[in-house]
Amino acid sequence: MRHAGCLKEFIRYAVLNMLGMTALSCYILADTFFVAGGLGADGLTALNLAIPIYSFIHGSGLMLGMGGATRYSILKSQGKTKEGDLVFTRTMFMGVILAVMFQGAGLFGAQEIAGLMGAEGVIHEMCGMYLKVLMLFTPAFLINEILICFVRNDGAPQLSMAAMVGGSFSNIIMDYILIFPLDMGSVRHPTLWEPPCSPGPPVNKPYP
Repeated sequence: MRHAGCLKEFIRYAVLNMLGMTALSCYILADTFFVAGGLGADGLTALNLAIPIYSFIHGSGLMLGMGGATRYSILKSQGKTKEGDLVFTRTMFMGVILAVMFQGAGLFGAQEIAGLMGAEGVIHEMCGMYLKVLMLFTPAFLINEILICFVRNDGAPQLSMAAMVGGSFSNIIMDYILIFPLDMGSVRHPTLWEPPCSPGPPVNKPYP
C-alpha cells in the first residue's frame, strides 16, 4: 500500500510538471513565431543569438531553485523546519546576488555580449537592445524559477503548474498585443512578460 501511495504521488508530481513545461514550450514557440512574423528575419536572428543568454539565466534559476528546494524537502521531512526556512532564505539571497550581477552585465555590456554572440550590423543593435532589457529583468526570472521549485516541493505542485501555465499564456497574449496591434516593433518586448505574471500564484502560498 505504501509503494502504491508513493507511485501515485510521483505520477501526480510528474504529470503536473509536464503540463507546466508543455505550456512553457508553447510560449517559446509562439514567441518565436510572433517575432518572425512581426520583425522579420533580422528580428528572428537577433532573438536566436540572444537565446543562449536567456538559457543561461533560466538554467541558473533552475540550479538554485532545484538544489535549494531539494535540500528544503529533505530537512522538512526530518522535522527540521527552521533549517529548511534558512535554506529558502539563503537560496533567495543567492538569487538576488546573481540577479544583480546579470543586471550589471546587461546594463553596461549588452552590446559587447551581442558582439561575442556573433551579431553584426543592424542585428547587433537589435540583439544588444534585447539583451539589455532581458538582463535587466533577471530578478523576475530568477525569483520565478526559485519560487516555482520551492512551491512544488512544499506540497503544492498544482499551484506551481498553474503559475507556469498562467505566466506562459500571459506571455503569448502580451507578445501578440505588443508586436501586432500596438506595432511596437522591438525584440526587447517578447519573453519579458512571463516572469512578472508567473510568480503571482506561488507568492500566495504561505511559507512557515
